[in-house]
Amino acid sequence: MEASRGCPYHCTFCAKENFRNTFRRRPLATIAQELDTLIAAGVEYVYFIDEIFQAYRDVLELIAARHIKFGMQTRIDLWNHDMIDLLGRAGCVSIEAGVESVTESGRDQLDKKCRLSTDELAGRLIYAKQRVPFVQANLLESQEDDPADVEAFRQTLAQHGVWANKPVPLFPYPGSPDYTRRWGPPDARAWERAHAFYLNNFDEFSDVQEQKPVALVELELTR
Repeated sequence: MEASRGCPYHCTFCAKENFRNTFRRRPLATIAQELDTLIAAGVEYVYFIDEIFQAYRDVLELIAARHIKFGMQTRIDLWNHDMIDLLGRAGCVSIEAGVESVTESGRDQLDKKCRLSTDELAGRLIYAKQRVPFVQANLLESQEDDPADVEAFRQTLAQHGVWANKPVPLFPYPGSPDYTRRWGPPDARAWERAHAFYLNNFDEFSDVQEQKPVALVELELTR
């Protein structure tokens, strides 16, 4: 489901320039109708695919009244303790939170415009885990981050049940500010160009990803 479309932020890594750029909320009545239809069909869990699930009290109260479980992706710096409490009461069982970097300079480099310090982010994530069964913090590889600091951050969260991935290399998605700064507007070879750059510049990837990815041009030849 969607409670909104687009995103009001312009982080360098996000592929949103070509579509779903402008943020707009969906009408509450529409959200209610869709939820009620799903519940009537026996659905017990929904995932909100919003580019960024916002801390809106009216949306959470609407969901809470329907006693359904849901998951979403968001920025934890948008949520204060009161709204996290409501998030838990509303039935949220899964939070995927973009942190990206464990330093303020790293987040600034990504144009995150983050409201909290790294310690405050960790505290907010830990607080959320006390109310939501699964909380994940997403990290990207950053030259601003000391690997020891990253691991300390991950271990601190892990001690409280929050999972944070090993930092992954930043993929220059066509349609992201990072891609546009490197090569200009995407063209017909944009994905091949970005993927080749990714493979040529990194030799370690996600801890849940194949470590020897095949180039897109090779994959395309196998069709």
